[in-house]
Amino acid sequence: MQDHDDIASEASPARSRPAGTKPATIREVAALAGVSHQTVSRFLNQDTAIRAASVEKIKQAMAALHYSPNLAARALRSQRKYRVVVMAPDVSQYFPINVLSRAAETAQLAGYRVDLMALEGTAEERMARMETMLAGDDLAGVLSFFPLPAEITADAAITGRVPIVVSGSYDGKMRASGSFADGTAILQIVKYLHDLGHRDFFHVAGPAEWSSASNRMIAYEKAIADLGVRSHGMARGDWSAESGYRAATQVLSYADVSAVVVANDQMAMGLMRALHENGIDVPGAMSVFGWDDMAEARYFVPSLSTVRMDLAAQGAAGMSRLIALIRGEEPQPELLLAPKMELVFRESCAPARASPTTGTQAPPK
Repeated sequence: MQDHDDIASEASPARSRPAGTKPATIREVAALAGVSHQTVSRFLNQDTAIRAASVEKIKQAMAALHYSPNLAARALRSQRKYRVVVMAPDVSQYFPINVLSRAAETAQLAGYRVDLMALEGTAEERMARMETMLAGDDLAGVLSFFPLPAEITADAAITGRVPIVVSGSYDGKMRASGSFADGTAILQIVKYLHDLGHRDFFHVAGPAEWSSASNRMIAYEKAIADLGVRSHGMARGDWSAESGYRAATQVLSYADVSAVVVANDQMAMGLMRALHENGIDVPGAMSVFGWDDMAEARYFVPSLSTVRMDLAAQGAAGMSRLIALIRGEEPQPELLLAPKMELVFRESCAPARASPTTGTQAPPK
């Protein structure tokens, strides 16, 4: 195995290094990490026999020094591929950025170059772009944060050549290998609102093509059936606050609705704005529960009850699974676990009171 002794050619300047400074070298990384430069070289060459403590020190030193390996030179020497593609939905303005940033960071610290592809256009255009991307000779693997077409995932010629990890695909029973698409927290939300005395619900769902939206709707319907309460309908949104605002028209057409479960925070905020304009007090007359715990949720008036997920950890886990497949390793068991979620209780939910239009009381618990 060749050491990275050519310190000038083995690093390329990182964007965050001050202008005019020389790129960090492998020996500087080794000195800061307290290991030999041979150990750093082994890490860069994907040697899995290095102690976990040393690996962590090397990663921290690389991040602190903004060290960036010269991937082209490494690829020529080793005949390995170092380019990974992260695929995000075309409506990526509603896709959590911390998922993508942590996935990219994980790949870069492991010595891979990351390209982000946001698919847009018709189904045929998206398929053509994916096929072109997958045909690249320098491609090491693909991490997708939305379900891929069956033509891709069922093609042995593609999957046998390029490792692909899809983070976000769940079936109707929420069975999968761990993803932020898990909708089971909705069960806890409906139970919480039920315990507050709510018996008449409405759901504002996300786009049908998103697995996260579909699974949250499935979990909502299951909770309604399990608890024997009433759902007065569903409005389909597109993740935007505007679509939540429009959904209020449907919510208000049902006099008895006292609790609305919304598939994301943006739509929940749009809904609450429309309710306010129609003289409906939240949470006095109607409770609203969102999902994502976006930064603005705690500062909205009233502050929004929501679901907090460790999305950054999910981004890292998805990329770590992909890197393991690229290296021919078995993913660590913790990478296959469901994401950690917790309900965040704020001001937008309260015990059921009189209906906003009929004045009827919610039945006792």
